[in-house]
Amino acid sequence: MSKSQPIFIYGITIKDDRGKLKNCQLCGVKFTMSVKEHQCKRCKRAVCDKCAPNKAQVQKADGLSKKAHRLCNFCKDESDSLKKFLEQYKISFNKDSFSQQWLQSFGTDTTKAKNDFFNALDDAKLSKDTNAYDIFKAKLEVVINDIDGFVNYSIKDFMMAALKNVESQRQKEVVKTSILRVAGTFLLLYPQIGYSHEIVLITYFLLCFASEASAYILLTAIYAHIIPSQLYPKTTTKYDLLNENAIVVGVLKDALQVDTNDMSVIKSFLSQKLRCYLVTLSINLFLFETTFFIISSVLMSGSNGQMDLLAQMAVLCQLSNQEMQKNKFNHEETELFMLRSLRTNQLSVLYKQTQNCDFESYKKVYITTRSDSIKVDNLNLSARQSMIKPDMQKVNEINQKLQDQIDRRDQELKKLNDEIIQLRDKIKQLQKENQILINQQQNNDSEMYKNKLNDLRIDNQQLKSQIEQLKNEISKSKLQKEDDSKRYNPIIQKTETIDSDYENDLEEISQFKIKYEQQIKNLKKQAEEKKQQQNQPNQIQIDELKENYENKIKLLQKQVIQLQQQNNTEDIRDLKIQNQQLQMKLEKMKDEKNKNELIQQKNDEIDLLTELNEELTKENQRLSKQFRDLKSQSGASSAQQIKVLEEQNKLMESKLEQYNLLIQELMNNINKVKIEKQKQMEFSDLKLKQKEDLEDVKMVAEIRTVQTQLLKGMLKENQAQLTDIINAITQMRQILEKSKSLKL
Repeated sequence: MSKSQPIFIYGITIKDDRGKLKNCQLCGVKFTMSVKEHQCKRCKRAVCDKCAPNKAQVQKADGLSKKAHRLCNFCKDESDSLKKFLEQYKISFNKDSFSQQWLQSFGTDTTKAKNDFFNALDDAKLSKDTNAYDIFKAKLEVVINDIDGFVNYSIKDFMMAALKNVESQRQKEVVKTSILRVAGTFLLLYPQIGYSHEIVLITYFLLCFASEASAYILLTAIYAHIIPSQLYPKTTTKYDLLNENAIVVGVLKDALQVDTNDMSVIKSFLSQKLRCYLVTLSINLFLFETTFFIISSVLMSGSNGQMDLLAQMAVLCQLSNQEMQKNKFNHEETELFMLRSLRTNQLSVLYKQTQNCDFESYKKVYITTRSDSIKVDNLNLSARQSMIKPDMQKVNEINQKLQDQIDRRDQELKKLNDEIIQLRDKIKQLQKENQILINQQQNNDSEMYKNKLNDLRIDNQQLKSQIEQLKNEISKSKLQKEDDSKRYNPIIQKTETIDSDYENDLEEISQFKIKYEQQIKNLKKQAEEKKQQQNQPNQIQIDELKENYENKIKLLQKQVIQLQQQNNTEDIRDLKIQNQQLQMKLEKMKDEKNKNELIQQKNDEIDLLTELNEELTKENQRLSKQFRDLKSQSGASSAQQIKVLEEQNKLMESKLEQYNLLIQELMNNINKVKIEKQKQMEFSDLKLKQKEDLEDVKMVAEIRTVQTQLLKGMLKENQAQLTDIINAITQMRQILEKSKSLKL
């Protein structure tokens, strides 16, 4: 598209914004060193690589480009759908296709249209008012060039495709001839309408779907039923499109439910742009498919085409509402968005919602005048053509009748305007009367409020008297409670019995503490006795000595048997003496062994005691918490018992501290005993190396047997003690839980 602007036709300027935008206009990705900016040579969008991978020839002002240029995905899709449309319906310039359906909406067909067009050509030759026709003829070639150079890229592709069956050198001449016959005849027969460049544009578009005859009838119907007569080119009075704007706004609010906050921008857009959309029937303002949808639905509506066109405008505004609010009052940017982005699939969905609208109810002024110089019968267009005869007298009579009708309508309009003024005066009077009624109502309300206040005061006094009665009843209830308390003394005695049970439980706990103290004293005594004992020899040495001792015993038994056989009495005595000595030594070793085992056993017991001590401390803490809970939950009857429990708890804690000190002393004493035993072992080892012999082996073996027996006995005793302690602890816990449940 050329950088210069169109001279005659209305179009939307597409600026070359390459290098001025930061993001792709299709996907929104930001342009960077890796994401390069490109330009679609058809719609001039700034796009990225992914959104414009296509290349194709593009229509320019001087014709189709020789080289293939970059095409965005949106244009590629729209261009492909345009080609399918042309092939499917076999669209060709100056041939009937969709015009057959459009003519049926106005009560005619192609055969009648041909007869009417031939009659119109004859009538046009007799026309005397050729001023509009002369202007049209003088500017036709320039306007066609303007159309070829400045229609938008989508309409350009369509027009060039419709002319594909015409030789390229003859295309302009063919287009000029057809438009001259159709629009020229129209202007000669209806000079009152006047000439405008939009007539050429509309005729050009209609000829792409219709023959010259059909295009002429459709052009006549458009100016008779669709374009408001106040917008005819020759009309000199200003027209503000008050009704048309009101209808579009009403459809937006009711059928399309647009937010009222958005209406200010939409109304501004309509006030500036609606005239252009109505005069051009939206040609050159949208993509081809959108324009075709609008014009086809308008023509299919017949005499209601004007309302349908306004409904289409409401749908277009709703689809562009977000962009309108974004651009505010920069309506040129909104127009560019509507041209590039709006398609038929969006338009058709919302258009269905407008079918049930009452358009007449949206009008601000209910009487509008239409030029009767172009009356078209909806059911029979041929009848309208038969009325136009060369007889000038009949024409003058018809014109006189039409003028009389216009005068009558003007008078009716004046009457209606007077009625409107009277109605407005009545409305003002009613408003005044309404205000008076409101004031009266307020006065009545004030009196009502006063009466209500008096009633409330009376109610307040009654409430006070009721409150005093309730106070008296409360005092009576207190006296009754005191009497009831005397009656419920047996129940209190029951609670005292529960407290006595609780005291018994506490006595059992104290007895358990006494037992625990006695056990600790016994353990202390045993630990003092262990100070005189020796440490146990190593397990490995004892096993070796045991083996040697067993071997020597066997040898001695053999020798005794041999000596008895030999009757050697002296040797037997010596052996007996040796046996007695060994037994004495074994007894000593047993004592030492027992002492070592006791030390080890007591060490284990001390470890157990420490563990028990920790458990008891934890149990003591838990009991203290329970005592606190019992103290908070129990009444005045159990307060003294809780104090006793707290004192006993303190005694327990002090005794536990003493027990801990005793255990530490025992541990220190045991360590001292170990050190002394080590010294004794070193000294005894020297003596044993010099004196021990076979007797020592026997003694060690006997010591081992005695040691095992002692260990078994001590373990049983300790296990019994531990079980007693554990059972006592469980009993104490059960007693505390019972006491707590009883208190609750």
